[in-house]
Amino acid sequence: MIFLNAGVLHRIGPHRQHVHLARRLAARGVACVRIDLAGVGDSPARADEPTFQASAIVDVQAAMTELTRTFGMEQFVLFGLCSGADNGLAAALADPRVIGVVALDPPTYANARAQLRKSMASLPRLARSGQLPGYLLSLARRRVRARATTGAPDAGQRREIPDRAAHGAQLAALVERGVAVLAIYSGVHGVRYNHADQLFEHFPALRGKVEVGFYPTANHSFTELSAQHTLSDLVTAWFERRFR
Repeated sequence: MIFLNAGVLHRIGPHRQHVHLARRLAARGVACVRIDLAGVGDSPARADEPTFQASAIVDVQAAMTELTRTFGMEQFVLFGLCSGADNGLAAALADPRVIGVVALDPPTYANARAQLRKSMASLPRLARSGQLPGYLLSLARRRVRARATTGAPDAGQRREIPDRAAHGAQLAALVERGVAVLAIYSGVHGVRYNHADQLFEHFPALRGKVEVGFYPTANHSFTELSAQHTLSDLVTAWFERRFR
């Protein structure tokens, strides 16, 4: 398993997440390497690739090639949070040596069902406070304005998120090739991800082909120790089930 940087965090991961998980897997006989992509941590930036993601793909491929040359390893699983998830999925699509991806908080997209779930959760409180009529009117106006953009990434996100169709095509191509994908979602996404099945609401053909973990009480970096242990348990069990 190769651990990719989460944004600009160096190779230990948020709250040493990569260290703890790598050691746990290593104790079970899984070789792990934590790398700093070019321009992050101890790795200098490179000028030969046009984008951060293109550079990340080259770096992942270089790491796999060196691991094959040095240790004889020929198949790899990638782990990444946030932009690390984006880079892991892109590298997996580019290189058949990748047979699995753990994508922690990969791209997410709003839909009408998610908005309805949010609204339904607010109704009892609004009814008690007498604010329900005004809320329903405001909701109707927002629905009209958002109709043309429903499912698009949140404009406030700084990641280069692919549009919904491109992300669905990416996942479909990976599972068609036999790549095992574990998509894990925290509770920070609002209407972009507020139900365990939301990935399959967008892409029903992926049901049963992509495994999903949804932790609505966890923050983006799984800060709390209980959340970290839950994440570690999930990834370890998934790895052993799929590859051991």
